[in-house]
Amino acid sequence: MPESLTLDTNILLEYWKEQPKRAVVERLLDLARAGRVELAVTARIREDVPSDPLASEINRIAELGVTEGPSITRLGSWVLGRDMLASDAFAEAQTELSAALASKGHKPPDWRDWDHLHSHFLQQRDVYLTWDQRVLDVRTDLLDRFGIKVMPPEEYLAPFD
Repeated sequence: MPESLTLDTNILLEYWKEQPKRAVVERLLDLARAGRVELAVTARIREDVPSDPLASEINRIAELGVTEGPSITRLGSWVLGRDMLASDAFAEAQTELSAALASKGHKPPDWRDWDHLHSHFLQQRDVYLTWDQRVLDVRTDLLDRFGIKVMPPEEYLAPFD
């Protein structure tokens, strides 16, 4: 069974904007087309990319071989039949980790980042890929507390080279 990878929004933005790391994203897409990985984003991507022209790209992610999964239920952005109820343990850890980062002078992930990670956790997906340093700053804690593997795409792709 292929590994299930959750892509942070910044991964697809790099691809859509044709920025320098686009080739890294293309390698992930090639692995998905070959059936070696399964790629998904959470529905929270719609809050990350709320306006066109890039918002229209979200409606075409299936063409890339990427699925859109549920997000965490929030008032104002809850879609019945799609979104999931939150985990109390994850919500508590989110509060603790954000406070710990802030006390060290680090900027913690924002609510959308946490929702992506929370959804990834609830769906029991294998690896969360991101270039967001705020998320990478909590990856050891997420692995220790919840078994969530977070890494930059290059790190994930290294064994395939």
